[in-house]
Amino acid sequence: MLADSLQWGIAAGLGTLVGAVLIFIKRHWSPRGLAFFLGLAAGVMTAVVVFDMLPSALLFGQAGIALGGIALGFMFMVTFDHLLGSRRSGSHSLLGLGYLILLGIALHDLPEGMAIALGDVMKNRTGMVIALGIGIHNIPEGMAIAVPLVMAGMNKPFILVQVLLLSLITPIGTLLGIYLIFLLPALMPLLLGLASGIMAYLVAFQLWPQAKTHDLHSGRHGFWLGMIIILAATFV
Repeated sequence: MLADSLQWGIAAGLGTLVGAVLIFIKRHWSPRGLAFFLGLAAGVMTAVVVFDMLPSALLFGQAGIALGGIALGFMFMVTFDHLLGSRRSGSHSLLGLGYLILLGIALHDLPEGMAIALGDVMKNRTGMVIALGIGIHNIPEGMAIAVPLVMAGMNKPFILVQVLLLSLITPIGTLLGIYLIFLLPALMPLLLGLASGIMAYLVAFQLWPQAKTHDLHSGRHGFWLGMIIILAATFV
């Protein structure tokens, strides 16, 4: 399990690096294409929460703890994004903006890595699909980091090194999740709820709003395809 979880965590983290590389190769991407992939990630993560994470958390027979974990995860992301947004609005430097985005994404990536580990405890496939959704989500985040740094004139190899280091945060979160599961197994309902709350927030306030902004029609196609893929994998 350790090797598989870590493998998925590394793969998801590298999505950030892929996003930065894509900015160097091509600056402009079709809004429809971006909307489709953001919608796909939103559909995958929604289906994983609804059909895997929440049922598994409730199976422990501690619904109150699981629901508390969901609320805690959701509120953590709301609070953090609010604080980050306040700081970002006061920055007039492209370089400062790039580093604020990098810091914010680093703090997001740690609990996302934990979600991969928790999914892998339930089923190897669940950890894999969570990593897929997070990896797709990380691609535009890598773009968001690279754009202001490139525009500020920073050397591209140096940007890549920094983004590569950032991509290690997700597997570090995966390792942290694994050790918490083995050291404190009684926390499983809380941790599963926490991961569900984090993923629900990412879908509701990041992935889906961004998909709609680029192209609502393509975003819907991606969303329902992601849902169908996970439904088929769960019940077929």
